[in-house]
Amino acid sequence: MGIDADVRNLVGRYCDAVLRSDIESFSDCWSTDARWHIPGDGTIEGRTAITEVFARIRPAYAQCVQEVLNGTISHVGGDDASARWQIRECQWSDDGTRSELVGVYHDTMSRGDDGVLRFTDRDFELLARTAGDGTTRLRPPRRS
Repeated sequence: MGIDADVRNLVGRYCDAVLRSDIESFSDCWSTDARWHIPGDGTIEGRTAITEVFARIRPAYAQCVQEVLNGTISHVGGDDASARWQIRECQWSDDGTRSELVGVYHDTMSRGDDGVLRFTDRDFELLARTAGDGTTRLRPPRRS
């Protein structure tokens, strides 16, 4: 399997771990020294810290589904790659309230010594947030 397929499978593994609230699988998507940039928490550094943040925020939702709307792999060099993915995330709280995020993940990833491709940097650019009352806050996308 080529690195292009590995990149797409990594994104799929990540989305599946979010859906299932699978902390172990989520953790395995990250390199040891990875960085995750998310609204509200800023930059989280290192697999352990990233996993701790996920374990704290994911249980806030009864269900959380990420849809990959489209993506482009912009660089492949040996065992490294970078890509950009437009995603929509639907979130349901325990009381049934639904919210939604739309944004772009800007990713870099690398194959570790074990041959597994993992994120080294994952930066979520929030474009729209729809609250449970239906109001939406929009942000313009970054210039590429």
